[in-house]
Amino acid sequence: MGDVMYDVRPEQYPTVIREMIHHEDDVTNHRIMWLLIGEGFIANAYVSGRNTQSTFTYFALGLLATLVALSAFLMLYRSYRARGYLQFLGKEAKHGKLKEEDLPLTGWPQNRTRGWWRSDWLCQWFRQTSDLFEPWLLLPYLFTSVGIIVLLRTATRLSTPVVLILAVVLSAVFLSMSCVALVWSQSKDDTGAEGEPQASKAVGF
Repeated sequence: MGDVMYDVRPEQYPTVIREMIHHEDDVTNHRIMWLLIGEGFIANAYVSGRNTQSTFTYFALGLLATLVALSAFLMLYRSYRARGYLQFLGKEAKHGKLKEEDLPLTGWPQNRTRGWWRSDWLCQWFRQTSDLFEPWLLLPYLFTSVGIIVLLRTATRLSTPVVLILAVVLSAVFLSMSCVALVWSQSKDDTGAEGEPQASKAVGF
């Protein structure tokens, strides 16, 4: 009778969460590969376009490289937050605190469980400093910087050192703004222990 009442038995919740985390890891790997392949095609087009000496072509390819990198970053960042949420659920499941209605069908459900699931995060955007050096962040940052360098070299007459500095700074700004916008847009679906929005309890810079 107990088996009929549950889609998954409570003692199997940790196993289910573990499999979902493994799935999110696979999704992250696939998205990184998509980024590398996309940027590879753009790099080939850039090399081939050198024969045309077209400023518009260089500018268009630089813009495309930047947009592809930003798009990939947003997808990778979603997977990062999903893994963080699943790790929280895994801890809850191991302590027998995870309720059946809080067991998600996806790594990032529309409505997250009650409770401060980011309580052990460095801030509301990143769990720990070492995560900033993971490929899911460094690769989009690198490709965004390269795309901005191409844009600045074709659209301005700035010196190379200035272009490099601007590209590094602008890439950091664009990725940071993307993180802030994504967290803000999703915060309304988080509820605290008493039902208040998580955003009101967030710890940030």
